[in-house]
Amino acid sequence: MKTIFKTVACMSFLLSFAACQEFKVDTQMTPEKEAASLRLESDALDAYTISATNPQPISFKVASNTPWTISRSDNAEWLAVSPASSSVSSLNQDITVTAVENTTYEDRSVTLTISAENVEKTYTVTITQHKLGKLYVQPVTTAFASAGGSLPFTIETNVAWEARSNEQWLTLSENSGVGDGSVFTLQATADENESIVRKAIVTVTAGEDTETFEVTQKGVSLDILPVAEPVIDRKGGELLIEVDASIDWKVESSNDWFTAEKTDDGKIKVTAPWNNAFAPKTTTITLLPVSTKYGDIKSEVELSQPINFDITGHYEVLEDGSVKAYGDSKCKITTKDGYRYASFVAKLGEKNIGAKCRMHLCTHDAGSTGNTEYQCQINLDGNKRLRSNGGGTDYKSSSFSITEDELKAMTEYRMDFAPDNGQIRLEFFYNGTSRKSMTTKSVYETEPDAVGHYFFGFDSSVSDGSWYIVKSIDITVITE
Repeated sequence: MKTIFKTVACMSFLLSFAACQEFKVDTQMTPEKEAASLRLESDALDAYTISATNPQPISFKVASNTPWTISRSDNAEWLAVSPASSSVSSLNQDITVTAVENTTYEDRSVTLTISAENVEKTYTVTITQHKLGKLYVQPVTTAFASAGGSLPFTIETNVAWEARSNEQWLTLSENSGVGDGSVFTLQATADENESIVRKAIVTVTAGEDTETFEVTQKGVSLDILPVAEPVIDRKGGELLIEVDASIDWKVESSNDWFTAEKTDDGKIKVTAPWNNAFAPKTTTITLLPVSTKYGDIKSEVELSQPINFDITGHYEVLEDGSVKAYGDSKCKITTKDGYRYASFVAKLGEKNIGAKCRMHLCTHDAGSTGNTEYQCQINLDGNKRLRSNGGGTDYKSSSFSITEDELKAMTEYRMDFAPDNGQIRLEFFYNGTSRKSMTTKSVYETEPDAVGHYFFGFDSSVSDGSWYIVKSIDITVITE
């Protein structure tokens, strides 16, 4: 009597290997029946292609219930297979194929055959490695004329190649081809350029090699030439800037303090008055085409103008160029230059006026002796007066009244130091209205070369929290 039982063989394969197959095995197995139960499966592709440089490993699976082997069409050392065989059945084996870099100029390949004992079915896998690419590019070396045209460049390669321009205005006579080691000549063609100088990048790729080169096309010129010293004198003046332009142009200034205009001989003239602020003034001068057909082209230069004052004591220069003067440490704003007869106008902003606030405008070093003073003093806890003293001038004083509320409401502090029939007239204006005047002896009549430096601020320290913001100080020289 013959007994029959079932044996289930479940093999886990990638792709189609997941299904379990059921086999009926007779206990009185014949060779024919045993051979029919053997299996070999693989998920390997028929062909793989790897690069010449930096080749990546190839992986696939082999599953068999009988010993198996991977044989090769040759024993080339550049390709390794691991593992290449199994002496026992293997339900699921990972195979890794690795290659070294191909340093030759020829493709190479190996055919792998996967087979198993007593299994008629086999798998054939062909692995090809690309040859080392050879690429030489002779680029365009001449700038295209603004009118456009064509210029040649060459490609020498032994593999398939592609060439591309990154700009629409530059096209190539061919964009791809198959290299055989000979030299290909291509034409690069540029459209007419109605703008400024422009550039494009040509990229040539052959196999794993890439070469790029830059192409330049001349255009219209619109350039501000380099400025040796981009500075306008702090006392005011002008700066002439050279321009290279082949088209009609206009000029703009980013700061209204600076006036920019085109001269008759094609230069830029930038003008600025005396700098009345307490920080350098700056501007961007921009050269632009008159016509809009040239697109968004421009040329720029940054200019600055230094300040006319030295500031000492406790102060802050604010973002708008004004200065916040504190009374606790005798803050003084002093002119860098000396003046004789002049009108001084200080524009005032926000204030914190304490009971002992002091606000002075005076010359503190007039004359050759350096100790003649002409002053306007506003001391809430003391004198409010015009005064002259020292250096051979007669001491003289003339008082006036001003209240704390008036001082808080003052937006313009003006003093004139003016010639008056051989003497000097001191005159104080409150918010544009004359408040007090006095005539006294002038040191400048006997010392024609003498000048005085003027300061505005606190003549002595005030500890009552007083401060005020000075927006600007304008100085106008009075002709003698």
